[in-house]
Amino acid sequence: MTAPDAAQSARRSSPTDDSRIGGAGASSERQRAPELKTTRPIGLAPGAPEAAAGQDAKKYATANPVVQRLLARWMGRLRDVLGLEYRVDKVLLARERLPKLAGAVADAGMLPVIDGAGDLVTCIELLEHLEPFDPAVGELARITGGRLVVSVPWEPWFRLGNLGRGKNLRRLGNDPEHVQAFTPRRLHRALERHYSEVRVVKAFPWLIAEARRPR
Repeated sequence: MTAPDAAQSARRSSPTDDSRIGGAGASSERQRAPELKTTRPIGLAPGAPEAAAGQDAKKYATANPVVQRLLARWMGRLRDVLGLEYRVDKVLLARERLPKLAGAVADAGMLPVIDGAGDLVTCIELLEHLEPFDPAVGELARITGGRLVVSVPWEPWFRLGNLGRGKNLRRLGNDPEHVQAFTPRRLHRALERHYSEVRVVKAFPWLIAEARRPR
């Protein structure tokens, strides 16, 4: 799941076949998501240029090989899979790549899912884009019924990797849409505010965390 600026209110959700989704827009009959009505990127971090929204479809998927393997394994086992995204075009692309996915347009700070409905909740390379990010973590905890898996870039190594390949030199390696920098300790502290059990694993140049037992 990716998410918008926390200030964005929840937008129209395309109906899905998952009865655990809340909101008046839910329906048992899946329909095509509405078309994006504006060319202005939704959910940009404050002050970020439009290029930071990842208009290129190549930016719509994680490059984290560990996460890719986990997603491939989970998609083969899970029965009901719901993907939440703040941009309609990303929802449509995700549906093309993941046939089992039910997609909906939503805001990270106001998820259209009832409490404790998610047996497995994933938050893949999202928190580094949000200012603030704590409301989103609170929402993730609210819908977690089993466990949460989070991945974020491991700083400063992620930025140093960018510098090593000549990327974002004027920004000291930082991607323009990244407004948070997570170390293992900071990620652990961010999650333990809302979860009783947190484990952070270093998977250079990313951090992957597992959290259980929402507070």
